[in-house]
Amino acid sequence: MLLPDFYHITQFQPSGNKLSAVIRLNPEHEIYSGHFPEQAVVPGVVQLQIIKELLEQAVAKDLFLGEVTMAKYLRMLTPAENPELKIDIEWSVDETGIYQINSTISKNDTVFTKLRAKLYESGRHE
Repeated sequence: MLLPDFYHITQFQPSGNKLSAVIRLNPEHEIYSGHFPEQAVVPGVVQLQIIKELLEQAVAKDLFLGEVTMAKYLRMLTPAENPELKIDIEWSVDETGIYQINSTISKNDTVFTKLRAKLYESGRHE
C-alpha cells in the first residue's frame, strides 16, 4: 500500500475478470492536512492508486498504470461523509500482459469516479 493506513479493505470478492470490493477510508489520515484542511477531499490520483492496488491484489501481480483512457470525477469524495466505498473493477488482459480496465467508485447509488485505463505487468510497460 503506497499510503499506509489510508484505507482498509472490508470486503474483497474477485470472480473471474471482475472484482467487487468495499473499503473504509481513514478520515484522520495525514494526507488530508494538505488536501484540504477545511474539508478533506480524496485526491483523484489517490483514487486511481486505490483501484490499481485492488486490481494488483486480485490478479496477484505488480502492475504499472500506463494509460488513463478516461477518468471522470463526478462528485467530490469526502472521507468524513463517505468513509465506506464500493469499488468495482472489470478487466481483460492480452497476451502481452496489458490489462484493460473499467472501474467505478461508488456508495449506494452515487457514483464518484469512473475510470478506463491500461495497466501493464511490471517490467513490460511501453
